[in-house]
Amino acid sequence: MDWKATIDEAMQLETEDIIAAHRKYEEGVNTALSQAQEQIEIPGVAKAMEALYGALIAYSQTVVLRMKAEEPEIGGVDHAFRIGQAYGVSCILNHLVDRLTDTTGSTHLTALDDFSDSIHNEILIGANAAGLTVELLDAKGKMVD
Repeated sequence: MDWKATIDEAMQLETEDIIAAHRKYEEGVNTALSQAQEQIEIPGVAKAMEALYGALIAYSQTVVLRMKAEEPEIGGVDHAFRIGQAYGVSCILNHLVDRLTDTTGSTHLTALDDFSDSIHNEILIGANAAGLTVELLDAKGKMVD
């Protein structure tokens, strides 16, 4: 099934059955990632994916550095917002993009993956310091105690 059609179905379910919509969105994630994996075999697509990965890493770092420049008080609303924002971008990198495998033989994605894992671990330190009460996942998607 096409990921766009799956997401359309999920959107229709949102007003009727939130749980079914959630499941359908998960199906959309898996379908889209499967289609992306098929395309990543093409060298040009692999380069584009690498560039997108790099952009997400850079964006995550801009949020972290903005927070450091603003020097918000740990435990304050501004700090929690910035940490939450950085955590969200980092989760996209580490829980979605990491599911893809670069089969073109490039080591660039592996290096970017290692770097994004280290960023995620730094963000978790800030999230714990901020006392965020959401369920936190490490860089590989395991629940943080």
